[in-house]
Amino acid sequence: MESFSLRMERKILYENSYGFCGVIEMENKIFAYMRISTNHKTQKTDRQKQAIIEYSICNGFNIDEFISDTITGGTKADNRPNYHNMKKQFRNGDTLIISDIDRLGRNADDVIVEIKDLQSKGIRVVALDVPFLNDWEKMNDDSLSKMIIDIFVTLKAHIAQQEKEKIHDRVMQGLDVAKKKGKKLGRPATGVPKEFIKEYNKFQSGEYGSISVVQFAKLQGIAVSTFYKYVGILKGK
Repeated sequence: MESFSLRMERKILYENSYGFCGVIEMENKIFAYMRISTNHKTQKTDRQKQAIIEYSICNGFNIDEFISDTITGGTKADNRPNYHNMKKQFRNGDTLIISDIDRLGRNADDVIVEIKDLQSKGIRVVALDVPFLNDWEKMNDDSLSKMIIDIFVTLKAHIAQQEKEKIHDRVMQGLDVAKKKGKKLGRPATGVPKEFIKEYNKFQSGEYGSISVVQFAKLQGIAVSTFYKYVGILKGK
């Protein structure tokens, strides 16, 4: 049985045939979103859905809608068709439940952008794998929810920055080793688009997850042969 606090109401003004405005009271909805990667063909949404159902039972509420996408993890949240359509349904005070926080983005930066966007629209985000973000009672308290989200975003951004610095340090160490070995270094040869270089660096650092070369090339809108051509140029082969 759902407690009164869990089924919050929103009021919508309407104009009737006599020109008078009235108020329609509508209950806020609770959405559950699941994403599985096309890179893992044996993976199913069952695990995510079961975890969310068990969570809802333990906390005494029902899920209004289950939404899922089967799409590569390298795709931004807003570019996932079912997620995008779900966001169009959101109203201030609605709740989004996910089993894992990484369902919201390709990497830490995407997750931060997405969770801040949802927060700005008045959407509560409950992530079962994140401490405090999985506390149903706290996340249904407006002031506590905002504070928890703000702390999470700050920590996530800090961790993301640390990872970027580690990657930068590894690259610099690699360049230093290459110089000592007498390998010729310099600006990438012409013919390789700057956008490819940028995305390829992300691919190399693991920001695209475990996608294959074929999938990465498809995301960039190029042939696999072109991918290897660009990489060969970048490596000076």
